[in-house]
Amino acid sequence: MTRVTLVAATGFATAFILATAPAHPAPPGTPWKRAEVFATCSGRLAAVSARQQAEHDPDWPRTVSQRDMFNLMLEATLPEAIRFGVPRREPVLWRSAGWSEMAGLLADIAYSGDRGRAERARAALARRLSDCTGLLLGG
Repeated sequence: MTRVTLVAATGFATAFILATAPAHPAPPGTPWKRAEVFATCSGRLAAVSARQQAEHDPDWPRTVSQRDMFNLMLEATLPEAIRFGVPRREPVLWRSAGWSEMAGLLADIAYSGDRGRAERARAALARRLSDCTGLLLGG
C-alpha cells in the first residue's frame, strides 16, 4: 500500500467514524465518573433554573425537570459509586461546583461591560448545558 493510498484510506475511515458517531455524548464509564457527571449537571441545571425562575422564563419548568432527572440518576448510581470509592459528601461538592461555574457565567452574561466576555460566557453556558442535556433522552 502506498503512502498516498494509506493517507486516503485513513482519511476515509476517520470521516466515516465521525459521520456515524452519536450526536450526544456517551455516558461516563465508571461509577465514580457517572456520579460526578450527574451531580455536576444537577448543580448546573439548578443554577440555570433559579435564574430562569427569577426572570419568569417559560423554560423554567423544563429545566427543573431536567435537574430532577439528574438527581434521580445520581441517586440511582450513588450506592455503586460509594462502593467504588466516592466519599459520601463528594456529590455535594460536585453539585456545588456545577452551580458555581454556571453562576459565574450567568453573572458575566448579565453584568459584564465587555461584550466579548459576555458572548464567550453565553457560548460556554450553552456548551455546558448541552453537555448535560445531551445525556438525557429527549434532551
